[in-house]
Amino acid sequence: MNKSCENTSNDNNSKKELNAYSLAGIGIGGIVGSGFFLGSGLAIREAGPAVILAFLVGGFIMSQVLGAMTSISINRPVTGSFRVYTEQFLGKFMGYLLGWIIYISSILGIASEAMAAAIFLKYWFTRIPIALLALGVIILVILINRLNMRYFSYIESGTAVLKILTIVIFVGIGVIFLLSHGIQVTPNPFRSVNNFFPNKLSGILQAMLVVIFTYSGISTIAMATSDVKKPCLSIPKATIIVTAGLIILYTLSMCIIILTMNWSNVNIASSPIIQSLKSMNINWASSTINAIILIATFSVMIGNYYSCNQAIISLSESKEAPSIFKNTKKNFYWYAWLLTGISSLIVVLLSFSVSAKLFNYLVSACSYYSFFNWIVNLIVYLLWLKKRSSDEKYTSPLILGRWGAYGTIIIVILFFVMSLKVQDFRIGFYSAAIITVLISISYKLVKR
Repeated sequence: MNKSCENTSNDNNSKKELNAYSLAGIGIGGIVGSGFFLGSGLAIREAGPAVILAFLVGGFIMSQVLGAMTSISINRPVTGSFRVYTEQFLGKFMGYLLGWIIYISSILGIASEAMAAAIFLKYWFTRIPIALLALGVIILVILINRLNMRYFSYIESGTAVLKILTIVIFVGIGVIFLLSHGIQVTPNPFRSVNNFFPNKLSGILQAMLVVIFTYSGISTIAMATSDVKKPCLSIPKATIIVTAGLIILYTLSMCIIILTMNWSNVNIASSPIIQSLKSMNINWASSTINAIILIATFSVMIGNYYSCNQAIISLSESKEAPSIFKNTKKNFYWYAWLLTGISSLIVVLLSFSVSAKLFNYLVSACSYYSFFNWIVNLIVYLLWLKKRSSDEKYTSPLILGRWGAYGTIIIVILFFVMSLKVQDFRIGFYSAAIITVLISISYKLVKR
């Protein structure tokens, strides 16, 4: 056991609110959202039945990145976690760049989820404009994040349980249906290699950008590690729960979808889970799943809002953002909370005044930021392995050491290159590149 674990004082622990299960709840709450419930349809259309393999590969990549993040955070618990570590190992500029990228991409993510939630609410509130619904959603999320950390973790854990139960119930219904009716899809996707890989290897590679996006919320776990009691016990347990749970639930869900409806008939404008249930004649599914997806988007927004606050606090403590954001009143970061809320409201308002297509490109840039963040975290992990002190002995059981990190970097770069073949993805990449340049220019101004 390393000294950073042994020397954690009781006083410090008494001020921390999270245990293994609440951290796992925050993690799952920040990961499972509309990206999976809605976006997985696009992955199915790209890869066909091989989407099952794509989610397994995506889960492996996530486990390596999460293992790298938590290996360092257990040994060096700090607010802001991997942004701080990036600064320590790659220099002030990279820490600054990563911190602001995390913040801006999370703000865009909150706004996009708010608009998605507004569309789901429109299902019941048909007469209320989507803009007003989206603003109402954002305001509710802002108020929820004003709660004490203890209640925040309860909310995230509760919504995580609900989302898990939803997927488990869906898988259970699918298994019962298949046992009683057999595989209804023709041709059987598991009968031949061609049936399983209708779009060959390129189909899987094209789908991976979407698949990685469904796992991208793992940064929420890393951001919350500084608020964990007994980190050496709680963090490894939480990461194993999150990793194993997500991989199993995601892949089983894809299996049920593939075996109950023809993959080529999946409509990317609707949840593939709803479509699968309808193909099984479960007609009540539409309203129920719509409500669950709505809860999922709220959960992701709450987690992203928390991550935003942690990022801006860390930047402020490093003098890379105004110092006011690190100030507290009654142990609450009022100014960080307020900045994130105002920024989210502004982006939502702007999204209704500019081209919807343009805004979608900006939001798609978040996927490339996930690639960037993950590669940076793996590089930092490799540098930490070389430079860590003798008392920093803990390494997460998730990551396969140095070779696991190198292999994951290569795989992520491959997915990045393949994604650029899709025109809309390229525009998202260009948007991400422009934002990155602007952040880099702002660093020069901050230095002055």
